[in-house]
Amino acid sequence: MDLRQLRYFITTAEELHFGRAADRLHIAQPALSIQIKALEDTLGVRLLARTNRVVTLTEAGRLFLKEARRTLDQAEHAAVVARRAGRGEIGRINIGYDVIGACSGVLSTTIRHYRRQAPEVELGLHEIHPETQITSVLEGRIHVGFVTRPALMLPKGLDAVRLAEWPLRVALPTDHPLAERSRVPREALVNEPFVGFTKSAGENYGLFVRQVVGFTPRIAYEADSGFALISVVGAGLGMAVVPSSIASINVGENVIYRPILGVTEQIGIDLVFRRDEEDPAVIKFLSIIRQSER
Repeated sequence: MDLRQLRYFITTAEELHFGRAADRLHIAQPALSIQIKALEDTLGVRLLARTNRVVTLTEAGRLFLKEARRTLDQAEHAAVVARRAGRGEIGRINIGYDVIGACSGVLSTTIRHYRRQAPEVELGLHEIHPETQITSVLEGRIHVGFVTRPALMLPKGLDAVRLAEWPLRVALPTDHPLAERSRVPREALVNEPFVGFTKSAGENYGLFVRQVVGFTPRIAYEADSGFALISVVGAGLGMAVVPSSIASINVGENVIYRPILGVTEQIGIDLVFRRDEEDPAVIKFLSIIRQSER
C-alpha cells in the first residue's frame, strides 16, 4: 500500500464511478481498476462493491476512507514541513552568548532582526563563557556563538562575522578616589586591587589587563561571570578593565566606568559558526545576519 493507491481510492470513493475517477486522476480506467484491486488484496478486504455498473462503498471501505484521508493529509503536511525545513523557515538554532553580548544589546538586536524574517524557528539561548562557546560551536553543542574577546583566534573549521566593537573602560566603586576623574591614568592603577575571572572561566584576565595597561595587575578577587565581576567591584573589593558595553550593569549605582588615558584597544563581538554548517535554518540565520551587517 502506498500513497498513490490511497489517492486513487479516495478519488474513486468520491466519484463512485471508475470512469470519472480515472479522468480526474488522468490515468486509464483499467490502470485504476488494477490499483484498487491491488489495494484490496493488500488489505485483504473489499473496499468497493461493483454491481451492474454501480459502485458503492462497503462498510470497510467507508471506514477506510476516513483513515485514508487523514493519512494523505498527514503525508502532505509532512512534505510541507520537510520543504519548509529545507528552506530554513522552521527548525531549531542553539545560540551561545556571554554577559557582555547580552548587556550591549547586540544579542537582542540581532535576534529581533532575525525573528522578523524567520518567526517560526525555535531558538535555544545558552549563557556560555566566550572560550567555551568556541569549543561548543566546534563540537556541535551549539550552532552559533556571540563571542566577546580581546582578540579572536579561531580554530580551523570555524569562521566569524564581526558585529560590534567597544572601547575599554575601568570599572570602579563609586566611592573610589579615582571615580572623581573623567579619565584615569594607567599609572594610577598600578597598585590597585583588581577583580579577575576564575580559571574555570577559561580566560587569562591578568594577561589581558597587562596587554592593555602595561603592567601585571594584582588580582585580589575572582569571579566566574561578568555580572559577578561587576558585583564584586560594586562591593568595593577591587576594579576591573571591561568593555564600555557592560556599563549598563550598575549594581545599585555602586559602579562607575571611566576611560583609561592612553588606551585605544577595543573589544569586539563576533558571531562564530562552523564553516561546513549544513543546517538550513542556521545557514539562513547567517545569511540574514550578514545582509544586516552590510
